[in-house]
Amino acid sequence: MMPARQIWVIAHRWAGLTIALFLTIAGATGSLLAFYDELDTLAAPGIHNVAPPTRGAAVLDPLALRNRVRAAYPGGVINYLPLHFEPGQSLKLEIQRVDPASGTLRPWSEEWDEVFVDPYTGETLGRRQWGDIGQGMINLMPFLYRLHYSLALGDYGVLAFGIAALIWTLDCFVGFYLTVPRRQRRRDIQPPRRAQSWWSRWRPAWLVRWRGGQHKLTFDLHRAGGLWVWPLLMVFAWSGVSFNLTQVYSPVMKLFGYERLQDGIVPPPTPRFAPRLDFEAAVAVGQRLARQEIARRGLTIDPSREAALFHRPDAGVYVYIFTSSADIRTHGGRSLAIFDSDTGTLRKLVLPQGQNGANTLTEWITSLHMGAVWGLPWRIAVSLIGLMVTMLSVTGVLIWMRKRSARILRKDRALAALPA
Repeated sequence: MMPARQIWVIAHRWAGLTIALFLTIAGATGSLLAFYDELDTLAAPGIHNVAPPTRGAAVLDPLALRNRVRAAYPGGVINYLPLHFEPGQSLKLEIQRVDPASGTLRPWSEEWDEVFVDPYTGETLGRRQWGDIGQGMINLMPFLYRLHYSLALGDYGVLAFGIAALIWTLDCFVGFYLTVPRRQRRRDIQPPRRAQSWWSRWRPAWLVRWRGGQHKLTFDLHRAGGLWVWPLLMVFAWSGVSFNLTQVYSPVMKLFGYERLQDGIVPPPTPRFAPRLDFEAAVAVGQRLARQEIARRGLTIDPSREAALFHRPDAGVYVYIFTSSADIRTHGGRSLAIFDSDTGTLRKLVLPQGQNGANTLTEWITSLHMGAVWGLPWRIAVSLIGLMVTMLSVTGVLIWMRKRSARILRKDRALAALPA
């Protein structure tokens, strides 16, 4: 009967080979996506960079800008509106339309779905179809983003990456187990040698033999590299499941009290594309509800970091996104006041942490994955972790290839030794 450890070796090998391509691409692209905004601006400065027309000029009101863009595209639907502008940056808006045949939202055009507006003048700076690399450098970073989470293959790619993330999560435990030294049996201890301590036998797994030859170096980089960053690998693997495989993540985390954003919100029979509260009124309602609920909980709001207003016609709600003292992200709030789009009645207040342990954990692992906490140092760390994931995948494949070649060579020699 095959020893249990050997079974786990085989499981680790085939799990690694199955997800190697996914992790290589995810790691390489992730190392760049940690600086998505900066690199996107560098690749397409014409649609991102703006300058005030005169010294000291103020940006236009976000609601006024939205109205200008809607006037330029009659029938256009803009459901997400940033309420805070970074200096020198354009305003990006996604424009959709209601498909009369299906009654659902569709991109405004087959050629573009994003428009970039100068917040000082309301002038349109450019348009793009997010992620379409055929449009050139203007879509380089969005295309890398698509590669990162779906291999640019749409829903099938999202599902495949989600399954890969789940395999990766489970394989993290298997890989860790295989580094742990085997239990010493008495007959394995030869006199006059004394039994080594458990740590002294595990310590080599944490070290890299830089001068031990190519194979030993490859093996040690794979084993020691995985050990040193193992907690972070778990964070990235399980958060990947949360992004791409919610049909697994949600039921598992619900065992620990996890609550989805839509839980407890009953959608209307048909989408509310024209609710009683327009965007101007909804912003005022969102601000009022946020102030009331945050004060009631003894927290504070950062008014300088107001984030956005999001309309969900399918759910019949507005989502007012703001920054509170419960937020953990460096830029942009994740505190949410969700209210009825007709009546303004509060449906739910969602805070990044402090309400629910499972949701707090989710906020932390997803924010860590996206490089959204602890500023520049963590983004640099995320970039390096991405390269580490790529290295672990490549070295794992190299180890398998060498062992496979050795097995084939032994088999050929055994056949050659047989009498004719």
